[in-house]
Amino acid sequence: MWSTGVWERLAALSVRLVLGLQTLARRLGAGQAGQSMVEYAIVAALIAVVAMAAVQALGGGIAHVFQNILSKIQGIG
Repeated sequence: MWSTGVWERLAALSVRLVLGLQTLARRLGAGQAGQSMVEYAIVAALIAVVAMAAVQALGGGIAHVFQNILSKIQGIG
């Protein structure tokens, strides 16, 4: 089962990536009006990637939990 430490590390990594990408975007596009839109697109893409990775990583574990719950419910009846 996944511990909370994994989630903390994943969150810290995503924050570092976002901050690094924002810094890079500022350096590359200093003084441009469309800079914030690029940053929002990068953040949205990063959130999507992290969400997909979390679903893939936790999919089997979540299915196992629901199978355990189902077997206990069936065992009652």
